[in-house]
Amino acid sequence: MASPEAQVPGAATALLPHPTPEVLLAGSGAPILLLHANSFPPAAYGALANCLGRVGQVRGLEQRPFWPDLSWADFHDWRVLGDDVLAWLDRLAPEEPVRAVGHSLGGVALAHAAVLAPERFHSLVLIEPVFLPPALLARLAADPAAAEQLPLVKGARRRRERWPDRAAAFAHLRPKPVFLRFGDVALWQVVEHATHSDARGGVSLRCSAAWEARIYATPPLDAWSLPRRILTPTLALRGGATDTLPDETWQLWQAEQPEATFRSLDGLGHLLALEDGARVGQTILGWWEGLSSHGLRRK
Repeated sequence: MASPEAQVPGAATALLPHPTPEVLLAGSGAPILLLHANSFPPAAYGALANCLGRVGQVRGLEQRPFWPDLSWADFHDWRVLGDDVLAWLDRLAPEEPVRAVGHSLGGVALAHAAVLAPERFHSLVLIEPVFLPPALLARLAADPAAAEQLPLVKGARRRRERWPDRAAAFAHLRPKPVFLRFGDVALWQVVEHATHSDARGGVSLRCSAAWEARIYATPPLDAWSLPRRILTPTLALRGGATDTLPDETWQLWQAEQPEATFRSLDGLGHLLALEDGARVGQTILGWWEGLSSHGLRRK
């Protein structure tokens, strides 16, 4: 296998559609980019967007699983999501560097984009990007078929996709462990924006179980090549109760990107940006204010 640095960014299987699949979330003024986690659309990040909207116009890009008529079978490489971010920037802010926030899948997409074109970004906030342990990535590189046996992939394939109405969807999801840290308002935002009315009179997931599983089954094997190549001022956030960035991985990230700012928020999990968007947003605003006060620091 070639070294991560030698790998060529994945070729797009489709171009960014017209009109751009973006959502204006909150605020006005200079654009603030928001990149979402797998299966959670940008409109589900209402509390975070409302907080960040105090200092700019928050716009969310709906990533490939939400594009109509795009097959999950054509997706092979998370790096193409970074290409999509840059194509979005070409339309949205072709001249001025922007502030950008990425969560989970969106954090990796944003990191790829920033490595390819650091001049396009004022600052990055990477919230629980999927930097899997190096040993697991090495195993998946040696046996790509092993990804199909990852618990997240198997769980996604079993995902229920349809309910009679949104109330039934909420009732089904409310007791799920992944949503235990969500308040009712936050979970209702997910239900409202992650489902749509279907032809049978019920509601269905906008991101299909097949798409969600495909994302989990194609993790970025070059993820650990990214942190040390990021030149943009970066805030790294994780939930103190995360199951995705354990202490060993968190410490490795700090060693790979020592000039970034690292903060762990107690009591929150991997989905912290959805669990308590206001708290996460206040943390980001405080960091942005510090950047403005002390000047941007680049490597």
